[in-house]
Amino acid sequence: MNDLIEICRRPIAQLLPHRAPMILIDEACGMEGDSFKAKVRITPASPFFAGDGVPAWVGLEYMAQTVAAYSGAQGLASGGEVKVGMLLGTREFTAEEPVFKDGQELEVLARIDIFQENGVSSMHCRIRDPGGRILAQAQITVIDVPDIRKFLEERST
Repeated sequence: MNDLIEICRRPIAQLLPHRAPMILIDEACGMEGDSFKAKVRITPASPFFAGDGVPAWVGLEYMAQTVAAYSGAQGLASGGEVKVGMLLGTREFTAEEPVFKDGQELEVLARIDIFQENGVSSMHCRIRDPGGRILAQAQITVIDVPDIRKFLEERST
């Protein structure tokens, strides 16, 4: 667990398979209870910023990247590497507001509900403000893919 805490202090780009400009979360914050936590600060420089903020539906990607950062941190803590995963589906997405506003700081939490040996996991994710008010939430299904090229080749034939 201490290794995981230390790894979470690394720059977010070291925990994700993504590269700029598609890194949408700002930092990993480690564990909070049984959830992995990340932060996002909404600014005019945020990807997908339009008008006065970022559309709430982008929160799905904030959730997926929080899950990916958790997976990346676990991989590094066990002596492995950051691997590519895929978002398979979303259920019950709700958002309290249509837009995350300029200047808003978001906490994104992801909790594993179901983990299967084949790499498929179901996660309950929520986005809240620093005061704890839930702004968006969803149940997402993800898969860890050991070898993304092989996985995609198998699906294309």
